[in-house]
Amino acid sequence: MTPYQMLARSAAAALLFVAPEPGTAANVDESTDSGLTVERVAGRPWTLADQLSVPRLSAVAISEDGGSAAYVTRVADTASDKTLARLTLVDLESGASRELLHSEWIDQLRRIPGSNAWSALVDRGEGVQLYRIEADGGISPIIIHPASARFGEVDGWLLRGFAHAPLTIGVRGYSWSPDGRWLFYITLDSAREERGILVDEEVSRQRGVRRPEGQATASLYLRGIDGSTTLIGRRPSSDLYSIGSKGDVVWTKNGFEYRIMEPVAGSDGRRVTMAWSFAEGRAREIASTRDYVYWQMKGPRGGQLGSEGLGDTREIVEVGEDGRRHSYGRFPFSIGHGATFGGLRSPDGRRTVVNIRSLDDPRFGIGVVDPRGVRPIWARGSLTKCDFTPKLARAACLAEGQAIPPSIVTVDISSGRVRHVASVSPEHEKIAPLQVQSRSWTNRYGHKVTGYIVWPRDYVQGTRYPAIVVTHGNDADQRFALQDNQWEYPVQTLAERGYVVLLINEASSRLNADLRAADQAWGLQGKPLAPDRMRELLWLTGVASFEDAVLELAKEGVVDPARVGIAGYSRGSQLVNVAMTQSRFFRAASSGDGGFLEPAMAADMPDHYVAIFGGLPYDPKALPNYLALSPSLRANEACGAILQQVAAPHVASIDFYRALRKSGVPTQISLFPGESSASDETHVFHIPSNRMAAMQENIAWFDYWLLDKRDPASPFADRYAKWDAMKAAQRDRCR
Repeated sequence: MTPYQMLARSAAAALLFVAPEPGTAANVDESTDSGLTVERVAGRPWTLADQLSVPRLSAVAISEDGGSAAYVTRVADTASDKTLARLTLVDLESGASRELLHSEWIDQLRRIPGSNAWSALVDRGEGVQLYRIEADGGISPIIIHPASARFGEVDGWLLRGFAHAPLTIGVRGYSWSPDGRWLFYITLDSAREERGILVDEEVSRQRGVRRPEGQATASLYLRGIDGSTTLIGRRPSSDLYSIGSKGDVVWTKNGFEYRIMEPVAGSDGRRVTMAWSFAEGRAREIASTRDYVYWQMKGPRGGQLGSEGLGDTREIVEVGEDGRRHSYGRFPFSIGHGATFGGLRSPDGRRTVVNIRSLDDPRFGIGVVDPRGVRPIWARGSLTKCDFTPKLARAACLAEGQAIPPSIVTVDISSGRVRHVASVSPEHEKIAPLQVQSRSWTNRYGHKVTGYIVWPRDYVQGTRYPAIVVTHGNDADQRFALQDNQWEYPVQTLAERGYVVLLINEASSRLNADLRAADQAWGLQGKPLAPDRMRELLWLTGVASFEDAVLELAKEGVVDPARVGIAGYSRGSQLVNVAMTQSRFFRAASSGDGGFLEPAMAADMPDHYVAIFGGLPYDPKALPNYLALSPSLRANEACGAILQQVAAPHVASIDFYRALRKSGVPTQISLFPGESSASDETHVFHIPSNRMAAMQENIAWFDYWLLDKRDPASPFADRYAKWDAMKAAQRDRCR
């Protein structure tokens, strides 16, 4: 049976499984979730330029009348070697689109209530400030504040960066009241560094600091419709809630609620919820602090919505302030995920819309909650970044899937009708989609994992193919070439080159009580577990999942088990490093910007290391646990060639590299530069030339070690002689 004949294993997958003929692409009218019409058109294969140019859509904001929407994408610009932001306006009836603005930074796009305009934080050369953006493209300042605080992997940073260049901040965050009469906003001001002698833990905290930190204060303001401005308060650098806030307030009829962090000696601080009163003109502390996430998940009964339970379904419940619990039933999806939107309650309080995520073939949708129950709205692929009209009658969303390029769609909340409006990336529509199959596996521990098989374009039945496992955590889902998941491992281009690529999630901590307990112990939120159980439940079961998934395909005659590689960054890097030092199954690996589990990192997060290993590295009782898990201490067990790609010279990554070299294991570590000597690349790469080089390096590495293939045109062809020497020196038992 060819992959084009294989049936998806769930109803959700069946909706996505539109198998194209080789060399064709599918144009789909997404007017409904079924009865799809498909027009066949010629398409082209994936290239690395396509991988680099996949847009990252950060926000959608629908107009008050539901007739148009603005959205922000971030796209690599090779000419400037920067990732740029673009603001686009789309007519939701005709699909006509036009760019309103491009800049190095656009964030927190929102509709201005009571108007046909939008607001956003934009860097137009004066640092990040708050602007009003009209439908005709007119831009005018709302709040301009001297920009001095720095965000990013840069000297003087206040908050670390995520996939963006260093930023200078004037306005940090903001929020409009629902009637548009009030504007809450936060400004930042850099503060003079307090020099002095550091003592004890103050010194210890400096160990993992590569770039000197900056200091700043946050000022919280409220501006009325008449232009009057009230200072709510000034907060110190230690108040990370205020420094990091994006205007996270909850508006009430009498004012609004917000949170701050008060300093407490010997701890990270005390979370405090504050309530501002319009009538009194002041804020007071609310006695009971609340979980901030659930503030935005209020149900139609006035309580807080949540997902409970373990296994293949979740119970959707609403808990009132009096503790009374109402169950809406069990469903094959959970609610509340940061990849989409929080939760919104209609003005009349009769229904709430929440984001939902299916448990098998993970994809995102909309859940409509009313007193009668929970009604899911799905589309082909996922619905993310949804924004709703004030009465929750209509939404504009991003629709995308593993083989579905991103587009803007509208959703009628009453009928559940999803209608395609406009492509976000017409160039990616020209690519003939690869066949992507949703699949789940149950490993030898009895733990179920989900994932996808990306098939080679010209798959031939009966031929065994090389395979690469790509892992990160739990974000292998129905989103399009997601950098957060596949990093700089060019999954689609690897499939074009003849690899079977497996995107595999780790076993969810919501699968069973044991995994849940281990995850909570690691997060210092549950009872401690024995180190051997932590090792098994958090790392070894992941290795087993990867091996068992490949073995299953090998038994089906699809994969050559002698030519299997593995790749992952961040959490995936942990799993890759453990796999390569616990198993001889994988012949080559690429490990991205990791180092956790190495003894060298224990001083940076000692409590978490104690939870995993039962003590710190210099505790003799804990040493056997480090020897059983820490990759650098098990380097002598490794056989496959290991590439590390890092955004900064992490001591832990360097230790692993040196241990591998000493043990005769083929290895290389590559450091990708920042914009200047005063900055670093970010954990999720943002510099286009670095991203392209990392992808090219990964292709050269896997082609060489899995296929014994050399490309004279590769930018890394000069490495072959060095790799030849490492291969010749490889120990006999690993050949």
